[in-house]
Amino acid sequence: MGLFTKLQQNQHLLNSQETKLLSYLMENNESLKNETLKDIANNLYVSPNTIVRMAKKLGFKGYTELKMSIEIENSQLKSLKKEKNLSLLNQIQQTEQLLTNETIDRICQKILDSNHVYFFSCGPSKYPCEEMKERLRVLGINTSLYFEPHVMNQRAKQLDEKDIVFIVSLSGETKTPLDAAKIAKLSSAYIVSITGFSQNSIAQLADSPLYTFYDSSTYAEMDISSRIGIHFILNHIFESLTSMCS
Repeated sequence: MGLFTKLQQNQHLLNSQETKLLSYLMENNESLKNETLKDIANNLYVSPNTIVRMAKKLGFKGYTELKMSIEIENSQLKSLKKEKNLSLLNQIQQTEQLLTNETIDRICQKILDSNHVYFFSCGPSKYPCEEMKERLRVLGINTSLYFEPHVMNQRAKQLDEKDIVFIVSLSGETKTPLDAAKIAKLSSAYIVSITGFSQNSIAQLADSPLYTFYDSSTYAEMDISSRIGIHFILNHIFESLTSMCS
């Protein structure tokens, strides 16, 4: 089971300090290859046991296994960046491999338990969210989509523990949803991210990060990348949700 699958299943178990530790390890993996666990702990001003506990919460046997998993994922990411023209079918197939029933069921239950479901996204990524919003309304679930920066940030400030928010961005670094995600993180709302398969800022803020493979494409400096992976994830969630409602 790979790093991103374990993150989807267990990242919600980490506290704020452990989340920061994980982010540091993922972002600095190359420079940490020749450092011992004690060296890293000293650099971060924590005990080695703190890092080991964080690794075990994610489902690893210890720090060494976590480190190896990060190295493997980094290698896969580098390989993917070299690939060209990832077909739509491959995007769906590889995205499906990253999904787990446990994570989807947890998200569906959060939706059913929530007072309101929010979608924060902008650009082409908002269109799959618009479709999902309308489908959830058919099930009688209160839902809204926000894509304008000021309105999105204002709504993020008003979230509470009975809300669930989907923050959607292929890059995971788009300023508008990222700013809203940072605000939402200060609330008690449950955050689900849908981003490209990468170590990105939005996913690191999420309680349940979901990932999709995609082929980055631009025309006249405009992003025209397919959002089929986002559609696939949201449809998967909707199908599971309808089975729970029936």
